[in-house]
Amino acid sequence: MRITQGSQVTLRCRVMDDAGALLDDGHKPFTFVCGKGQTIVGLERVLEGKECGYRGAFDVAPEDAYGIHRPELVFEAVRENLPEGMEIHPGMNLSPGGGEGRFHLKVVALTERGALLDGNHPLAGKRLSFEVEVINVESTNANA
Repeated sequence: MRITQGSQVTLRCRVMDDAGALLDDGHKPFTFVCGKGQTIVGLERVLEGKECGYRGAFDVAPEDAYGIHRPELVFEAVRENLPEGMEIHPGMNLSPGGGEGRFHLKVVALTERGALLDGNHPLAGKRLSFEVEVINVESTNANA
């Protein structure tokens, strides 16, 4: 069976960033439904039309992965707008909405007035290198 929109795909996927850092060793299989936004668009595009047993290596540009790094998402938050009573330090992540939010803000640095925050995905702006093996493809009988 070929991978199409709505197919449930299971693969082993080794992923490295553009600096050569290993992000996922591919040891644990990864399953997603093609066309449902459960993985990056660039991975789906390459895999569409492939079959179980496909092995390949390819790169995915930032635009088709986690997006380009957007400087406007790096900003200073004044202390009054940061969580009350929390010790803030560089490298930590904050979740707007008390952890129920759908995004995280990374604390880049402390400033005189508060903290410099970055709302970009940690992999934004990075080209990702994949080595994949498709180990299963199933129909979900669902419309994409």
